[in-house]
Amino acid sequence: MSISHLCNQSGVRRAGAPRVLVVDDYRGAAIATATYLSLDGMEARVVGGCGDALEAVKNWLPDVVLLDVWMPQRDGFETAEAIKRCAPAPGPFVVAYTCADETWVMGNPASKSFDGYCRKGTSPVELVLFVKSLFAMAPSHY
Repeated sequence: MSISHLCNQSGVRRAGAPRVLVVDDYRGAAIATATYLSLDGMEARVVGGCGDALEAVKNWLPDVVLLDVWMPQRDGFETAEAIKRCAPAPGPFVVAYTCADETWVMGNPASKSFDGYCRKGTSPVELVLFVKSLFAMAPSHY
């Protein structure tokens, strides 16, 4: 698990529990991830692809998006780019959340819209700490 180029965020974040959007076409895994984050006090929602992710980003304003890379229709690279284009400032941290190797994902020229990487299968405790660290790095809350 690592954090890549995270300092490109600016603006103000809302106060309260982190909001995490889990975007994955494998619904069972996404629900399990969101459930664990919720048990730790985070607000977590699940969507299955790009269209629903864009709707959630516009209307729910998550702080962090955990985004699968390999999805049908629009992959995670395209979805991350679309999220960055449509999200109101300061926008969420968009994290590649995938089984794919970090070197392959973050070395891909299309990865420029990802703010970080976290490998699927990371222990739930580590995932919670990772998301909390992203939320803590955000600019001041109002």
